[in-house]
Amino acid sequence: MYEHKLFCVVLLVATLVRVVAMLGYPPALWYPDSMPYVHAAMHVAPYQIRPVGYSFMLLALKPFHSFMLVVLLQHAMGLAAGTAIYALLRHRFRMPGWAATLAAIPPLLSAYTIQIEHFVLSDTLFGFLVTMAAVLMLWRPVPPVWTCALAGLLLSGAAVVRSEGLPLMVPFCIFLVPRLRSIRVIAGLLAMCITFAIPLLSYEQWFDRTYGSFGETTSTGAFLYGRVSTFADCSVIKPPADERWLCLSQPPSKRTQTSDYYVWSPNSPIQHEPGSESGPVSEFSNAVDRLATDFDRRAIMAQPLDYLRAVLYSTFQSFRANSTQNQYLFPAHAPESLQTIAADNDENYRDAYNYNQGAPSTRLVAPFAEITRVYQRFAVLSGWLLGIIALAGLTGMAAAWRHLGGPTLLPWLTGLVMLVFPPATAGFSSRYVVASVPPLCIAAALGVKQIADYFQAKAGERPPVGQRDLAPRPTAA
Repeated sequence: MYEHKLFCVVLLVATLVRVVAMLGYPPALWYPDSMPYVHAAMHVAPYQIRPVGYSFMLLALKPFHSFMLVVLLQHAMGLAAGTAIYALLRHRFRMPGWAATLAAIPPLLSAYTIQIEHFVLSDTLFGFLVTMAAVLMLWRPVPPVWTCALAGLLLSGAAVVRSEGLPLMVPFCIFLVPRLRSIRVIAGLLAMCITFAIPLLSYEQWFDRTYGSFGETTSTGAFLYGRVSTFADCSVIKPPADERWLCLSQPPSKRTQTSDYYVWSPNSPIQHEPGSESGPVSEFSNAVDRLATDFDRRAIMAQPLDYLRAVLYSTFQSFRANSTQNQYLFPAHAPESLQTIAADNDENYRDAYNYNQGAPSTRLVAPFAEITRVYQRFAVLSGWLLGIIALAGLTGMAAAWRHLGGPTLLPWLTGLVMLVFPPATAGFSSRYVVASVPPLCIAAALGVKQIADYFQAKAGERPPVGQRDLAPRPTAA
């Protein structure tokens, strides 16, 4: 226990901060996106705008009638993710306690992470599932078949919690490629793909039975339309007649660069499909989704450099201060009541009230709320520090380039996909950055170790981490 003393101190602080936050802001924090998840738990059905895997967790906890219990579980997930990072670095990679603890500090102590855990939102569950999948795959030099199968199941769960989980199978498959030298690894790859596909396809079939469209949502076209509308020029795209209503009259230089505006604003063309005799048509309907998705693809193909520029700009927002961060700090005053939030967003307040069997609006309790706000002044993971963490992982992969980046490859690519996919398909929000922190911290720790091992190998002391992991093990005589 003595060798883990430093980590235990950090874990204790992380636990105490979360306890104080729960005492200061009961029962939970709310966001407009929260209520559809609660609705899907109270009236089990898929949702056109977002997958509702998170609602299954709410449904499992429904008999307890407590959003405070939901938040407690999410805080426990944050503590478990940080502990898993520490255990991985100590067990598999034999890192000293201080180094493994340092890697676990951002997900354990960052106020941004703790505040996201306090929301009735899918982000914490999503990040936890992805982190545990990465830890499982890295626990041994060559993951056994059952580990691959379980990792695929966790990733499938992440994909039905948030659609950003869909492309995460790519880095996990890439990670196994240099290890495809035995039947066991090939079987593991197949098992991972199967366990990923079955729950995901089951969800999409459920969605198809409800909405007549095979997929997780019918919002792909609308959200991607928000992305391309910041630069799309119909004189270049030349869309067919049935898609011209999606064109913007303003030149790209005069448009707002906030992609959400073109999804939700009443002035956005996607809110005004022509030719509807029965009244307004939702931008998330099957017909609009199909036309908008086709328009988006034409825009990207016709203006690939403009699209790349927009994605890179939004991605690099993760590494600097931005206006969306203020939404994800503990508030100094009691937020709007949940009833007001529901009315402003045309949602049903009664679902949350019935779930909680009492008023679920956020309350501020002194002195715990004040203590939490003092803490968050100092304990935040800034954008520039996240950039250093990402750069450390990238540099470590470069040191092990002969071995395709070594063990760092998996967590670094996973974190990269989680950072890039939202800006590429919708837009940037600092809320989406939080889930990428644990894998990027793993990558940073492994990257620094690979750099150190590289220079030691140069001095003739020992081979780099990547080489040690990929080298065949001696067999017993």
